Amino acid sequence: MNRVAALMLAVATGVVLFGSPPWAASAALIAVAAAWYLDPPAVRAGLRVGVVLAVIFAASVTAAVVAWAEGPERGLVVGGMVLLRLLVLTVAAAVLVRRVDAEALLRLTSRLGFERLGLVLGLALNALPRIAEASGEVWTAYTMRSRGFFDRLRRLPGLGEVLLAHTARVAEEAAAAASLRGHSALTRPRLDLPFPVPMVIVTGPTDGGKTEAVLALAERLQGGGVPVAGFVQIGERESGRKVGFRVRDIATGEETGLAILGERSEGDFGTRFRFLDEGFQVGREALARAQPGGVVIVDELGPVELRGAGHMPAVQRAVKEPGIAGAVVVVRRPLVPALLAALEASDAVVVDVESEGEEAVRSIEAALQIKG
Repeated sequence: MNRVAALMLAVATGVVLFGSPPWAASAALIAVAAAWYLDPPAVRAGLRVGVVLAVIFAASVTAAVVAWAEGPERGLVVGGMVLLRLLVLTVAAAVLVRRVDAEALLRLTSRLGFERLGLVLGLALNALPRIAEASGEVWTAYTMRSRGFFDRLRRLPGLGEVLLAHTARVAEEAAAAASLRGHSALTRPRLDLPFPVPMVIVTGPTDGGKTEAVLALAERLQGGGVPVAGFVQIGERESGRKVGFRVRDIATGEETGLAILGERSEGDFGTRFRFLDEGFQVGREALARAQPGGVVIVDELGPVELRGAGHMPAVQRAVKEPGIAGAVVVVRRPLVPALLAALEASDAVVVDVESEGEEAVRSIEAALQIKG
């Protein structure tokens, strides 16, 4: 019976998505009934209040727009179809997520030579519940901040941006988690990064003390007679919003602007920031101070560097300096798997400043095997 119900759910979903309105209503009832038979808890979880309200609102807005353009009757038809399709897709996705083994799907597609396709499908299945949960939270905040129907309509573009941002975050974290399980096909950068020296990767939450930790490390090393070369990047904020970065040479204290927040279409390297040549120049000069017996500190490597641009050429030159004792590289948590996948250094040590707390600096120093 389960196979029959699954087939009914698939066929009914197809009819709702591609069929005419008279057939769609009946097919929607069949789809929900089949889904309920297969997995009642999944249906209840999928049709939470926040999700249902979001679906109804989306259908109502669609109906209103179409009614204004083509008349009330056409608006009701189109709005009703949107309502049915979104509800059926929500129910079908909820059942699919709970009943499909993403790892088994990945093994199958890998045997067929389609590992990336399997990863995409598996990550999509794993991410759907979190995206739905985030959507409910966003909807609740959205309704609380809106004053009436027209205010909600005016705020719709902002709601879309927030939902897309949540989706991107969930997808990034899911891909990173897959990489930590050994599936790096989606996170591997375009280049292999040769680091022929002991390396410590410092990570942690945003504004969680990574820069402070490596600055404290540099002070300890310099106090012990160990040469330090490299730089830190310091965020600039206005009204709580990050508007740029400055780069500081650890050895000399020289500091200048590196990046300025611009308009969406004005950013460099696919980001919203415009990067300044003088900032990269300070970074190059700081890394050029690398010397035998010393430590290179880079705060931080980002997506730009993992694509081979930005500071990366100077970083690679610095770590190839003969006799370098080690390198300390700061990266955001989601980028750790991608960096590990690209490294030719199998003994890199990861230190999370949040979990290490006050011992973070000593942990980094111990990983380098250098006494400050």
